Amino acid sequence: MKKEKLLISACLMGENVKYNGKNNLIELTKLQDAYELIPFCPEVAGGLPTPRFPSEIISTHPLKLLNTQNKDVTKEFMMGAEETLKIIKKHKIKKALLKANSPSCSSNFVYDGTFSGRLIEGYGVTTLLLKKSRIKVFDEFDIGLM
Repeated sequence: MKKEKLLISACLMGENVKYNGKNNLIELTKLQDAYELIPFCPEVAGGLPTPRFPSEIISTHPLKLLNTQNKDVTKEFMMGAEETLKIIKKHKIKKALLKANSPSCSSNFVYDGTFSGRLIEGYGVTTLLLKKSRIKVFDEFDIGLM
């Protein structure tokens, strides 16, 4: 039987693509049994290096992301989101498991833009684009809901 494809944040699969050069590896056995996993990192796809300075969403209207060096990285985040959507369409993917609290990937909370560690309700840039395209997005805390 052919498995359904699932886009998954590359960091959750153990790839060292996080802003700090590390990963967020999760237990993958059940996911690998149920899905064909397609790893992807929107931030890397958007041209950001690894490691990189942490970034946060400063404004949603208009969209603006800055890193801790006050550099505008909005373009890179948008490019990464668009590249993610291309992969979703190419592989006919209907679900994505993306990293919680990420300015790209979060499906519940994002940092508030002050670099103080405070979380607020919101979506990452990539998640917002995927949701607008009717893709179901989950994070590693919602695996049981998939």
